[in-house]
Amino acid sequence: MTENRLPTVTICGAVDIQSIEEAFVKIKAASGPDGLEIDLAEVTDIDLTFVQLLESARRAAAESGTALRLSQPASGFVLETLRRGGFLSDPPDARTMFWTGEAGVAA
Repeated sequence: MTENRLPTVTICGAVDIQSIEEAFVKIKAASGPDGLEIDLAEVTDIDLTFVQLLESARRAAAESGTALRLSQPASGFVLETLRRGGFLSDPPDARTMFWTGEAGVAA
Protein backbone atom coordinates (compact mmCIF):
# COMPACT_ATOMS: atom_id res chain seq x y z
CA MET A 1 0.00 0.00 0.00
CA THR A 2 1.42 3.40 -0.94
CA GLU A 3 1.35 6.34 1.39
CA ASN A 4 -0.95 9.21 0.41
CA ARG A 5 0.93 12.02 -1.30
CA LEU A 6 0.37 15.38 0.28
CA PRO A 7 1.13 18.81 -1.12
CA THR A 8 4.65 19.77 -0.06
CA VAL A 9 5.93 23.21 0.89
CA THR A 10 9.65 23.92 1.17
CA ILE A 11 10.78 26.45 3.75
CA CYS A 12 14.18 27.99 2.98
CA GLY A 13 16.70 30.29 4.59
CA ALA A 14 16.29 31.98 7.95
CA VAL A 15 12.84 31.85 9.48
CA ASP A 16 12.47 34.27 12.35
CA ILE A 17 10.17 36.91 13.74
CA GLN A 18 10.83 39.16 10.72
CA SER A 19 9.84 36.48 8.18
CA ILE A 20 7.26 34.46 10.12
CA GLU A 21 4.30 36.02 8.30
CA GLU A 22 5.79 34.96 4.95
CA ALA A 23 6.24 31.39 6.25
CA PHE A 24 2.66 31.37 7.56
CA VAL A 25 1.23 32.53 4.23
CA LYS A 26 3.34 29.97 2.32
CA ILE A 27 2.20 27.10 4.56
CA LYS A 28 -1.45 28.16 4.49
CA ALA A 29 -1.47 28.54 0.70
CA ALA A 30 0.10 25.11 0.15
CA SER A 31 -2.23 23.22 2.50
CA GLY A 32 -4.57 20.77 0.82
CA PRO A 33 -7.81 19.24 2.13
CA ASP A 34 -5.96 16.14 3.32
CA GLY A 35 -3.03 17.99 4.88
CA LEU A 36 0.48 19.11 4.14
CA GLU A 37 4.08 17.93 4.15
CA ILE A 38 6.74 20.47 5.13
CA ASP A 39 10.34 20.28 3.92
CA LEU A 40 12.80 22.03 6.25
CA ALA A 41 16.02 20.76 4.62
CA GLU A 42 16.92 24.23 3.32
CA VAL A 43 16.36 26.11 6.58
CA THR A 44 19.55 27.89 7.61
CA ASP A 45 18.34 29.34 10.92
CA ILE A 46 15.12 29.59 12.91
CA ASP A 47 13.84 31.11 16.10
CA LEU A 48 11.03 30.01 18.38
CA THR A 49 8.36 31.88 16.40
CA PHE A 50 8.65 29.27 13.63
CA VAL A 51 8.57 26.39 16.09
CA GLN A 52 5.44 27.90 17.65
CA LEU A 53 3.85 28.32 14.20
CA LEU A 54 4.38 24.65 13.36
CA GLU A 55 3.29 23.53 16.82
CA SER A 56 0.02 25.43 16.37
CA ALA A 57 -0.43 23.92 12.90
CA ARG A 58 0.36 20.43 14.22
CA ARG A 59 -2.24 20.72 16.97
CA ALA A 60 -4.88 22.16 14.63
CA ALA A 61 -4.25 19.35 12.12
CA ALA A 62 -4.60 16.72 14.84
CA GLU A 63 -7.86 18.26 16.05
CA SER A 64 -9.31 18.40 12.52
CA GLY A 65 -8.08 14.95 11.48
CA THR A 66 -5.82 16.19 8.68
CA ALA A 67 -2.21 15.19 8.16
CA LEU A 68 0.73 17.44 8.88
CA ARG A 69 4.18 15.96 8.64
CA LEU A 70 7.77 16.83 8.00
CA SER A 71 9.42 15.38 4.90
CA GLN A 72 12.36 14.31 7.09
CA PRO A 73 13.16 14.49 10.81
CA ALA A 74 14.29 17.84 12.18
CA SER A 75 18.05 18.31 12.12
CA GLY A 76 20.67 21.04 12.27
CA PHE A 77 19.42 24.47 13.28
CA VAL A 78 15.86 23.23 13.64
CA LEU A 79 16.76 20.40 16.02
CA GLU A 80 19.05 22.63 18.08
CA THR A 81 16.31 25.25 18.46
CA LEU A 82 13.83 22.56 19.53
CA ARG A 83 16.28 21.33 22.18
CA ARG A 84 17.07 24.82 23.48
CA GLY A 85 13.37 25.68 23.60
CA GLY A 86 12.39 22.55 25.53
CA PHE A 87 10.12 21.22 22.76
CA LEU A 88 11.42 17.65 22.89
CA SER A 89 10.41 15.22 25.62
CA ASP A 90 11.79 11.94 26.87
CA PRO A 91 10.02 9.58 26.47
CA PRO A 92 8.77 10.92 23.14
CA ASP A 93 5.23 12.28 23.00
CA ALA A 94 3.21 13.26 19.90
CA ARG A 95 4.98 16.61 19.66
CA THR A 96 8.46 15.05 19.84
CA MET A 97 7.51 12.35 17.33
CA PHE A 98 6.29 15.02 14.88
CA TRP A 99 9.69 16.72 14.93
CA THR A 100 11.98 13.71 15.16
CA GLY A 101 10.00 10.90 13.55
CA GLU A 102 10.79 8.72 16.60
CA ALA A 103 8.16 6.25 17.73
CA GLY A 104 7.70 5.56 21.39
CA VAL A 105 8.90 2.12 22.43
CA ALA A 106 6.94 0.25 25.10
CA ALA A 107 9.11 -0.85 28.01
